[in-house]
Amino acid sequence: MPDSDTPEKTQVCIIGAGPAGVIAAYLFALRGVSVVLLEGEKDFDREFRGDTLHASSLEVLDQLGFADEIVALCNSKVGQLNFKAAGHSLTVADFSGMDSPFPFVGIIPQEKFLSYLISKAEALPKFKILMGARVKELKQVDGKITGVKYKKDGNEYELDSVLTIGADGRGSTARRLADLKLGKTSPPMDVLWFRVSIPADAKLKESVDIRIGSGTMVVMVNRGDYIQCGYIIMKGSYKELRQKGIEYFQNEIKGLAPELTSTITEISDWSQCAILSVVTGRVEQWYKDGLLLIGDAAHIMSPVGGVGINYAIQDAVATANILIDPIKENRLHISDLAKVQSRREPAVKFIQNFQMFAQRRIISSALKSDKPFTPPLPLMIVSKLGFMRKKVARFLAYGRCPERVEGV
Repeated sequence: MPDSDTPEKTQVCIIGAGPAGVIAAYLFALRGVSVVLLEGEKDFDREFRGDTLHASSLEVLDQLGFADEIVALCNSKVGQLNFKAAGHSLTVADFSGMDSPFPFVGIIPQEKFLSYLISKAEALPKFKILMGARVKELKQVDGKITGVKYKKDGNEYELDSVLTIGADGRGSTARRLADLKLGKTSPPMDVLWFRVSIPADAKLKESVDIRIGSGTMVVMVNRGDYIQCGYIIMKGSYKELRQKGIEYFQNEIKGLAPELTSTITEISDWSQCAILSVVTGRVEQWYKDGLLLIGDAAHIMSPVGGVGINYAIQDAVATANILIDPIKENRLHISDLAKVQSRREPAVKFIQNFQMFAQRRIISSALKSDKPFTPPLPLMIVSKLGFMRKKVARFLAYGRCPERVEGV
């Protein structure tokens, strides 16, 4: 039976308390729309999730009055994106040169980020979050989605809503239950994520550094108190890498990043690594009557550029901007949901096309070759021109269609 902790009705039900879901929930509640946020897990303590906040997201948070506190929670503030390959050292994006109050990429663990936002949302009377609530079914009346059935603490509940939003990530339950098909592509890579201590003698900048060898590549992100690394491999080759042994892997990293020689030995077992099978894609139609998908539920991003969280946040802002008034005025129509997709899809397509280009021209070329990788001429030109480095940084930070919060 429902109780005060399991409401039966709400104006908006959001599935998934990731960045898109939490920001959308906060914005709806802030503007007086009742919202229930359902999160399948019981906490936010999960490893190897995206944690890069670009200027576009920090400016949204600044509008809400949160930016200073969020920046204070960041482990580091990345100023540059650097490449090193075949004797070439290139800086291809200079975030420190952007015209923004936040000329950097903030690195913040999602656990800290989401916990902070939830603490702010819980002060709003129209906001409710249920942790450990797993959606099992979408409720429908005459083909319109009218809420969800979910399970929490072994009990089953129902929640009626004017709008249900699926913000539950790349493996979206909402997308599956609604039978909204994801058009997938498989980039030519998988990523083995791991972390190591910062060497005592290292002189590392707060930057993202990409090292490319002969058929190998590693990405290093200085997160202030440790280094997050992504060893990029050909798709499907993880089993072969494991068969070669952990010492082979350590030597590969030493060859690519000699400054990690003293700390890569901390990785002594494959269980200390997490493999990410890189898949990208978009849902052709992000909505059904009564249901909208946003963030990774609607479009799975490649790790290239570290923009996934930021596009999820932009989706959330556009969703609130477009839908709050129709919901408050009891005139929400499926055409309003279509407006969200029309607003956001061009920006998503643009960045995904850029990611595919980078994967094809740089990553795939590097991984398929047994010779030292020579950076493409455009990268070499960009590295030599300060204004181009700023343009690349701004493109990654803002994309094609940055959003601003309305009505606050």
